Amino acid sequence: MKIVSKNLIVILFLLFLGNFLRANEAQDIKNYGTGALKRVPEDMKKYFYASPQDVQWFKDAKFAVFVHWDPSCLEKAEISWGRKGPRPGIANQPNSGVPEEEYNNLYKKFNPKDFNADKWIKMVKDAGAKYFIFTTKHHDGFCMFDAKNTDYKITNTPFGRDICKELADACHKYGIKLFWYYSQPDWYNKDFLSKDHQKYRKYMYEHLRQLLTDYGKVDGVWFDCLNTKWRHWNTPEMVKMIRTLQPGILINSRWGWGMPGVKYNGDFDNPEQKLGIFKIDRPWESCMTMGQGWSWRGPSKLISPESCIRMLIQCVGSGGNLALDCGPRPDGEIDPPVVDNYMAIGKWLKENGESIYGTQGGPYKPGPFGVSTRKNNKIYLHILANVPGDNATISLPPLPVKVLKAYQLQTGKPVKFSAGKSELAIDISNLKKDGIDSIIVLELPESADSLKPIDTVGKDNLVALKNVSASSCYGKDYSADALMGEKQGQFKAGIHHSKTWVARGQKGNPHWVCLEFDKPELVSAITIKEPSSRTLIREFDIEYDDNGTWKKLYSGNRIGLDFSLIFPKVKTSKIRLNILKNAPTDPGLQEFKVYKAEN
Repeated sequence: MKIVSKNLIVILFLLFLGNFLRANEAQDIKNYGTGALKRVPEDMKKYFYASPQDVQWFKDAKFAVFVHWDPSCLEKAEISWGRKGPRPGIANQPNSGVPEEEYNNLYKKFNPKDFNADKWIKMVKDAGAKYFIFTTKHHDGFCMFDAKNTDYKITNTPFGRDICKELADACHKYGIKLFWYYSQPDWYNKDFLSKDHQKYRKYMYEHLRQLLTDYGKVDGVWFDCLNTKWRHWNTPEMVKMIRTLQPGILINSRWGWGMPGVKYNGDFDNPEQKLGIFKIDRPWESCMTMGQGWSWRGPSKLISPESCIRMLIQCVGSGGNLALDCGPRPDGEIDPPVVDNYMAIGKWLKENGESIYGTQGGPYKPGPFGVSTRKNNKIYLHILANVPGDNATISLPPLPVKVLKAYQLQTGKPVKFSAGKSELAIDISNLKKDGIDSIIVLELPESADSLKPIDTVGKDNLVALKNVSASSCYGKDYSADALMGEKQGQFKAGIHHSKTWVARGQKGNPHWVCLEFDKPELVSAITIKEPSSRTLIREFDIEYDDNGTWKKLYSGNRIGLDFSLIFPKVKTSKIRLNILKNAPTDPGLQEFKVYKAEN
């Protein structure tokens, strides 16, 4: 009797413990915290990262075409975010957009009859991109492949064909590496982040197995976990499955946050809608939109071809890649202006790809002059700055090795330079200028790959600001204070830049922004950036205050994402940008910085 009682107590305790743990797990899921796993199994860690050999192609590739597409384009709505319905796991719920029921049924009339996978991927190849990223399922839960475990998919539309299959076949035909974008969150599936979340996780795993089994060689998985945690997905088990099904595959960083004892998530990082900072010890890729959204929002204003190319140059010079997005139309075609931008990139890469593909960022870190890349015994200086004057010179810190010769890549003509102990001075007055980039090749007697990164701008070079004022602002969240100090351009992943100045329309009055320094400073360089979705300035002046009189430093037509100006040094306490003409929407700035001159 005593033995039975003890056994009964043990059984009851185990039942209680099981119910307690299940309740805790359900509560953890509800709170976006934990799932079944409490620690990372040691034997799983060997699956966490691809080998350096498997990652090398990605580091060399530099450029990808990213495509966001599903039935949301019928309503010109942003993919997933344009749906007015519950967003489990997201703090702020929508108060506008396409009503949930209407959005969820758009697929019943989705018929992209002009879709041609071969045409798309030939465009990718002609654009000079080496890999292609396609949305198999976004947060709205719609599957652009013939998923076996749901009816909410492309093969149940009037179109009726497996778009992913056709794209995969075209990528294999043209030699383009293939990434499947897959959002773990799913706002359509009622089990997601519910008490039955484990059921949803099984559903998701079935998707991944199919995507990595039925479509031939897949080179990468591009996850988008939003703010969910690693335990939601049992990330170690998920990664093991992925790397077992497709050996050598790459996985991005968004596999689920907060895994203990893990230095890095995945094989590469993903700054979003922001050019990455200089980093060469960890692969990364900036994902950027060409228009005003990730998916098709109707004919929209695009960033210029020049801005697209300069984005690529900036990313590569900082040590990363660029994934440049577009959203196809409901008929399956990609808007001609979008194609034109991609073709402009391809044309530029055909002529200048030597300075991009297979390079490493540096040794010179990005600065007002532009960026640098390197490969073997060559350094490529990408002069992106506007440098007015007949005797224009770029001054950089000295290199620790001798420069044998310098010439312009685009022309092959020699470039004059002076290499001293304190600086490397380069005469750029006779460079051929194409409005995008002038590339100077420095040939060294040894490999440039092992040179340590060289700062071109230190913290002490940035002018401290006392105040920023503007003609107007859209509201307190978009005030000129956004351009103060180190907070400039800070980014909140997946949503928008958290600090951006945006003007409010003023009939007949030009917009302006004025920087006031802590004290008068001797200055010689300026950098200005517009937000990627708001490159609207068409004519502007830059002025400085000379003892109460405004004097012009420069006049231009476009600013874009990376305008820089190097000018003969002046002493002043104020710099002003006058926006004389802009596109119909009110302009804004993400960054406006001034740099001290060397005394």
